Amino acid sequence: MATLREPLQDILTKLHSIVVPNQEGSYSGLYSRVWNNQLRDIREGKIYEWPRPAAFVELVSPITFVNISAGIRTAELSINIHLIHDYYNAEVTFEQDLTIFDLRDKLLLELIDYVPTGCGTMLCVSESVDNDHDNLYHYVLQFTTHFRDSGNSRYLDAAGRFIDTSDPNLDSSTTIGGTLPPPTPDESYYIIPNNQY
Repeated sequence: MATLREPLQDILTKLHSIVVPNQEGSYSGLYSRVWNNQLRDIREGKIYEWPRPAAFVELVSPITFVNISAGIRTAELSINIHLIHDYYNAEVTFEQDLTIFDLRDKLLLELIDYVPTGCGTMLCVSESVDNDHDNLYHYVLQFTTHFRDSGNSRYLDAAGRFIDTSDPNLDSSTTIGGTLPPPTPDESYYIIPNNQY
């Protein structure tokens, strides 16, 4: 069963597995967190310094779900990955940041054919370059994937069927002339006694 947390955590873990050079010149996993407009906040001095390069994952809102049945919903997720790194002018490439494209290439290589929990394959559908940047470069890659939210489902994968713990004999309705007969379980309706699930 997947809720929205699982694919988000999968993407963050996958991004962190990308090894990149850090500001100290050594190598580490790409700093990855959920997007909360960290770039604006760091420029305004409202937030702590975080390692760079960094990748922030944004679930684009609103997320529109279609209810399938039995607690299962589906949605097309739009996911922005914000790549941010420091770039200081080099003598050869003054005011020309090409390093961001190396980081972009590493990220795309890792996410090609990637399938987070409860999702289809992630597809990169657009990219935005930063044409007016200071030393902090901001590059955005937008992905889309189909998501199946089954966190509220009554479907039990191990049993291969839906679970209904109600007793149909208790579900009869009262009518003016008496009660309706209780439903009869058949192959499409299965009752699991309370002590067997």
